Amino acid sequence: MTVAVVTAAIPERFGLLREALDSVAAQTLRPDEHIVVVDYDRRDTAQTLNRALAAVTSEWVAVLDDDDLLYPWHLETLVGASTLADVVYSWCDCEMGFDVNVPFDPARLRQGNYIPTTALVRTEKLREVGGWPDERMQDWALWLRLLDAEARFKYVPRVTWRYRRHGGPQKALGGL
Repeated sequence: MTVAVVTAAIPERFGLLREALDSVAAQTLRPDEHIVVVDYDRRDTAQTLNRALAAVTSEWVAVLDDDDLLYPWHLETLVGASTLADVVYSWCDCEMGFDVNVPFDPARLRQGNYIPTTALVRTEKLREVGGWPDERMQDWALWLRLLDAEARFKYVPRVTWRYRRHGGPQKALGGL
């Protein structure tokens, strides 16, 4: 099994990006590729992630936002739980003061997003649904597309990453 990590970055957060890159380098299961695309034009996260996805050659893709951190066991945990799944996600330490650690429930997902962007997704399935949609709350829209495409979701009730709040604009829950 091969795994790629993709990171969309913006120049204002290069200090945070360095820490994110270090957290990928510290994985107990090293990714086969780590693709970082910088959005210098501030176009949009979905377009930037789709540019990264176009370069992926691995069977699985995991996203790491430039301002978040993976704990060393993140990829190993998700890959270990990937049998019979197309999307595998884990729980996080959240600096935002709210709990987003929710077991998979398709009806609840249709009401609002709780699946983090750091999920591990089969590359083939991700490409089948056209990658990240170029719309507001693109992560949630992606999960809904995958749900409609009969993707098999699996959650791991273990904290494997850190959702960080920084001095910049606050991330919306739908952007998880």
